[in-house]
Amino acid sequence: MMNCKRLLVTVICICWAAISFSQNNTIAFYTDKSPRLRGMMVPTFLDEAGVRELGRWGANHIRWQLTWGGFPHSAADRANKEEFRNWLNGALAHVDKMLPVCQDLGIKILIDLHTLPGGRMEDYNHRMFTDKIWQDEFINIWKEIATKYKDNPTVWGYDIANEPQDGRVENGALNWPTLASLVAHDIRDIDANHPIIVEARGGDVGTLARFQTIDVPGLVYSFHMYVPHSFTHQNISGKKKTFRYPGYVGLKRWNKDAVRRVLDEIKDWQTKNNTQIYVGEFSAIRWAPGDDAYNYLKDCIDIFEEYNWSWAYHAFREYHGWSVEHGGIKEDETPAKEPTSRQQLFIDAFKKNTRQ
Repeated sequence: MMNCKRLLVTVICICWAAISFSQNNTIAFYTDKSPRLRGMMVPTFLDEAGVRELGRWGANHIRWQLTWGGFPHSAADRANKEEFRNWLNGALAHVDKMLPVCQDLGIKILIDLHTLPGGRMEDYNHRMFTDKIWQDEFINIWKEIATKYKDNPTVWGYDIANEPQDGRVENGALNWPTLASLVAHDIRDIDANHPIIVEARGGDVGTLARFQTIDVPGLVYSFHMYVPHSFTHQNISGKKKTFRYPGYVGLKRWNKDAVRRVLDEIKDWQTKNNTQIYVGEFSAIRWAPGDDAYNYLKDCIDIFEEYNWSWAYHAFREYHGWSVEHGGIKEDETPAKEPTSRQQLFIDAFKKNTRQ
């Protein structure tokens, strides 16, 4: 009888140990049950004061863009590999300094490689799709980043390429879907825990809705919402034509239902492929007429929340045209003395956040 009891206790202990091991070593990927991430995209060298301000607003997420001086063209267009690495190492060193601050505030970081090795050509396509040397560098960079952050709990994941453009694929290089698959496999071989975020060509809604999923666990698919573009980006360069929201762009009337129909392309694709979705960027230029930018952003957020998607606004303390801390007069580049309606919209949205 004693031997039976001992055997029973031993079996229970083994089973409990197995359960505990499984719980502690389960790949904790982002799922539809995960806490929502609601936050903003920030410039490469955002300072501690800026991070803490986002913390005061209630954000629990930052998409930290690594951009070399400009977009879409930058110094990377003319740099050699050593120069690119020097810039990237400096950018990551700054992120490293901010990670303890983010940890203290309960803010998760998405590392966003916004400037890709080799930069862009004059036609806006990324050079690494026409020069395999830069593509190899891209692969090596992500292996090194995954090794560096694989055990860091403040890093949420890796956005491997911002709005990749492979309109020209030459000289033995891979197209974007093939390269994305290769890099995702390489990262997962190194890092078993962090989500890998993949955008389709150009980061667009339409290209993601046609994208072939990648057979790697823990992937999250991302798109950027700037539809209709004529409204969201109106009059950035000079004065052209004013568009309203709700209102017409050309012959089409845009309102919440129209925005929903666009986002339903992604929702349907998500359901079909059983994937997770993250909205990496969305915005409306601050000088859209009246409260139109606020109206557009609110409709987008409402739908994101309904569809249970995490999201990051573009952008916080970057180009003043996207700033929710600035008012609606284009020529006034001074932050408003009181929170704008757009800023308050995000502060209210962030009240749903949980710290992680």
